[in-house]
Amino acid sequence: MSHPIRGLIVLLTALAGSLWLDGAPLHPAGGPASVGSIETSATAHDLYASFSVRDAFDEDVRERLASGLPVEFTHYVEVARRRALWFDKTVLRKTITTTVTFDTLTRQYSLSKKVNDEVAETSVAVNEADMERWMTRLDQVRLGDPALMEGLEEGSLYIRVKSRLVRRFVLLFIPWDVETGWERVKVSLRSEVTGSAR
Repeated sequence: MSHPIRGLIVLLTALAGSLWLDGAPLHPAGGPASVGSIETSATAHDLYASFSVRDAFDEDVRERLASGLPVEFTHYVEVARRRALWFDKTVLRKTITTTVTFDTLTRQYSLSKKVNDEVAETSVAVNEADMERWMTRLDQVRLGDPALMEGLEEGSLYIRVKSRLVRRFVLLFIPWDVETGWERVKVSLRSEVTGSAR
């Protein structure tokens, strides 16, 4: 058997067992991470989204954090428009990155938040619950000006959100990004709040 074919078999075998990375289950206790509680609100000049990520902190993430290594979650928020008989069109896109580093000496969590690679906010947390809330709960993320969406048919817009969690490695060297699935909720451009059922 040639080396390329043997390598392909090894890779496929690893991916087939992808729920087990570095010898541990991908999400050992709480099940796979997921995006939920999506809400939108709109004013005359602003469109906002709020959401949370459930079960993001599994055993591997906590071990990495306890060792002093940074943990980074990347959240993708898109406004898209439905198009009949064609692919949906992305109207707006934001990428929010939340990062935490645990100082093993001070026992504090250093937190930062970036929006499209620009630092938007920094903070310090002294307890685990506040840290997890910072990493997984995003409130009132400004997406854009609803005036730019005038003329669109009411009900054609929706917001979709997914999160990429800590990068793992299959067989210790093949990179594997752990992501949630996309979750979505319809957008109303009226000044009111809408929420997903999840």
